[in-house]
Amino acid sequence: MRSDVIILFERNKDYFTYLRENPYWHKELSFNPSSLKSFVEEYKVKRRKRLVDKIEDLSMMLTLAKELM
Repeated sequence: MRSDVIILFERNKDYFTYLRENPYWHKELSFNPSSLKSFVEEYKVKRRKRLVDKIEDLSMMLTLAKELM
């Protein structure tokens, strides 16, 4: 893998975990480092790290808190 890809993975250790769970990405990033953006987008969707997901989670918590009151 290219050094810039490795540096990005060192900054976010969860990327390494996701890479271990989905080994096809290791091959893809080794041969085509330009697909890094696609990797990060898929990571965010699968791990629910998008802003939309965070808002949805907050909404669910507020709904739960309302029901408990």
